[in-house]
Amino acid sequence: MRPSIARVLALSACLCLASCSTIPEFPARGEFMGERFETHLDSEVARYYLEKYLQGKSEDPGIHSRIDAVHRRYDRPIPTREELGSISREMSVDFAALFLAHRLLSSPCNRDLNRSFVHYLADKGAAGADAAPYLLLFVPGWDYADLGHLTGADFARPRELATRYGFENHLVPLRPTGSVEENARILAAEIARHALSGKKILLAGSSSAGPTIHLALGRLVGAGAMKSIAAWLNIGGLLQGSPIVEHFRSGPRRLFVDLGIWWKGWSHDAVASLGTGPGRRRFQGLRVDPGILIVNYLGIPMSGHVGRYARDTYPVLRQEGPNDGLTLLADAIAPGSLTIVALGSDHFFADDPRIDEKTVALMKLMIAYVEKGAGKASGGC
Repeated sequence: MRPSIARVLALSACLCLASCSTIPEFPARGEFMGERFETHLDSEVARYYLEKYLQGKSEDPGIHSRIDAVHRRYDRPIPTREELGSISREMSVDFAALFLAHRLLSSPCNRDLNRSFVHYLADKGAAGADAAPYLLLFVPGWDYADLGHLTGADFARPRELATRYGFENHLVPLRPTGSVEENARILAAEIARHALSGKKILLAGSSSAGPTIHLALGRLVGAGAMKSIAAWLNIGGLLQGSPIVEHFRSGPRRLFVDLGIWWKGWSHDAVASLGTGPGRRRFQGLRVDPGILIVNYLGIPMSGHVGRYARDTYPVLRQEGPNDGLTLLADAIAPGSLTIVALGSDHFFADDPRIDEKTVALMKLMIAYVEKGAGKASGGC
């Protein structure tokens, strides 16, 4: 979704319902996966969780016992959106975001993946496997033709880096503002065409490309072409839709949305296909071949990390739990997948000052994992 339009609509929603209240600020310093950062969090319990509890320190028995109770109560490997919402109401939204990051990295498979990513990121000279046998298909995000140069949805810079690294790569010609279903058909046809090359296909897609890829792999790609797909890198995909769509298409806010859609010349059906209603129904009916390696690159922002493009939509979604500014965090995790935790990033990764380095590290990491045969769902790492 175009950041400027999303911002106008979010501000309109705030004016209609006064939903964007001030978020408390508690200065905090922390370390995560060996990287230190300073930010502000939305509660004292979230600050204690980051600075003390996750560092193995116990300095406040009362807060410590409350956190222990949450860990005992919510012990599944990946908390559901409902559980994260409950934790947000009991503790705070930033606490729930940190809890999700901690639970994801409690998996040995995810820990190994994140350590490998940090290794490739730190060692600029680390060589990846030969890129020649692979073909990289970049699946662009919403309105990439007009706004991709601002949001990164056109993958222009990653494509340049991929070419430099030795990848044959192509941008899939989706309709820039097409529906999930329409674009999934286009993607399936492109996969079938490129499968004839005999190369192993790596798919990379962000934001609205997520449900497009999921639908294509789960329902539309034929068995023959499916054999050519080695991996899917899901970068903040709206796999179960964006609650922003429903927020802005209900009550008095719908007037502002309809005006924005009309002004841009978008299809109401295409916008609706990115909502949580269609998104969650679609998600439940899809199954992807477990032989395909799926890696999520998941931005997990604290309230002090939210950037310029997400700063007006993030507060609107806080009432439902931790989010990246466009979707709830649990809804951006693909089934049977591994996850790289990008703590401190929101939905708009192009704002990350180290995004070029991380793009190269991701390419090396994906090939390394495919080469070692880590595609058998989350247990095959």
